[in-house]
Amino acid sequence: MTDQERKNLRTYCADLLKQHGIQFTPDEPIVPPLYVIHKDMELNNRTNKEIASLIQGALSRINSKEFNFNSEGAAWTFQMGITLRWGLIGFLVLMLIWVAAWRWSMANDVDRARTIIGASDNISELLKRTRKNNDGSYFIDFIAAKGDSIQYFVEYERLSSKTVRVYLGRGTRTSKP
Repeated sequence: MTDQERKNLRTYCADLLKQHGIQFTPDEPIVPPLYVIHKDMELNNRTNKEIASLIQGALSRINSKEFNFNSEGAAWTFQMGITLRWGLIGFLVLMLIWVAAWRWSMANDVDRARTIIGASDNISELLKRTRKNNDGSYFIDFIAAKGDSIQYFVEYERLSSKTVRVYLGRGTRTSKP
């Protein structure tokens, strides 16, 4: 390399380093090694960017948010699969709700049936005492209570001038409430 080429290279290196905020004169002996370091860093940065783009490309293929349908009807099949999946999930949730409601109603129906069976004797006894008058109205006659004993559906207890208590239990009662 001639002296002029060396001087031009040093001047170029000094100008290049000046652009990056490093002030050196072209006669400085450190300029050529700094230029080599600068070029090596540029190459390193370029290589790092290429590696980063390769990694980004690999990640985009692994966890793709974009679907490429290469055959006819592939998009429609994909959408039908999604619809079928959500439909099946919805059907299973509805079935679970239906089974829970059915079990709940069965438990409540059993309790209600026990109540009806327990009261059926009283109700049938009350219905036996029902009469019909000439107008077609239904009524039940009760007899006033005698002493401490009240017979269910036959006698009543007058609590006040406006209130009458009819006992709906079984058997006889030995004491007043």
